[in-house]
Amino acid sequence: MLSPEKSTPLYLQLKELIKKEIQNGNLQPNDRLPSEKEMCDTYKVSRITVRQALAELVNEGLVYRIHGKGTFVANPRLEQELVKVTPFAETLRRKGIKPSTKYLKSQIIPADFNLATLLAIPLEANIVHLRLLGLGDNEPLVVYNSYFPEYIGIKMMELAQQKAKRKQSFSTYDLYNEISHVTPSMLTQSFEATVADKKTAKILEVNPGHPLLQITTVVYTVEGHPVEYRIAAYRGEKYRFHITRPAQHFGTHKNSSAKLHARLNSAGPTPSH
Repeated sequence: MLSPEKSTPLYLQLKELIKKEIQNGNLQPNDRLPSEKEMCDTYKVSRITVRQALAELVNEGLVYRIHGKGTFVANPRLEQELVKVTPFAETLRRKGIKPSTKYLKSQIIPADFNLATLLAIPLEANIVHLRLLGLGDNEPLVVYNSYFPEYIGIKMMELAQQKAKRKQSFSTYDLYNEISHVTPSMLTQSFEATVADKKTAKILEVNPGHPLLQITTVVYTVEGHPVEYRIAAYRGEKYRFHITRPAQHFGTHKNSSAKLHARLNSAGPTPSH
């Protein structure tokens, strides 16, 4: 139970208590939490304390609110590290979720100025557009739109169709393993919060305007040639990306301050004016 005598604030104690109930499976996804008033009566705390605890849980993606209906347990988010490339299927299997991929379409089209520039090919040269849908436990999670130079894209298109017929889970990253003359070496990515348009909403089985996380990627070979431009739209409530960075700036700042302090001390007392 909660104790005002502990050094941890009451709202954090309540947050951790609810969090453990979720992690232990006592509260399942989409279960409704007790009302704010019920929590106040049960735990003998103020409504402000309850609201602070719920706000923390919402920020961590553990619960979600529906106006006029209450607070509910969220489905667990899929976490993916940004430092290394992790295939879609591997990310899901780590969470005990069954991955699958649906082949939606592919077509050969002339490149416009933007795609020709990104893929470093002549303007109006042919490119291949490949669209895939990634699912977890048969629920749509992400739609991929990839664009390739024709010499790579035709092979990508064939491999995607073959794997889809065999009902294998895959992303374009997996397909590179079966193309001997193309070795991805580096990729650049940008991240953007967006919302689903009508077409994307229909594919992901959400309402238009649903929050999405859009990741735009350019894949480069060892020689530095761009071989894929990809736009991936992830359902915002299903995915969380994280990164660990060294705090070199802070160490450098402290070291510089320490060196300056040492120089001032070695110089003796400052003259008075």
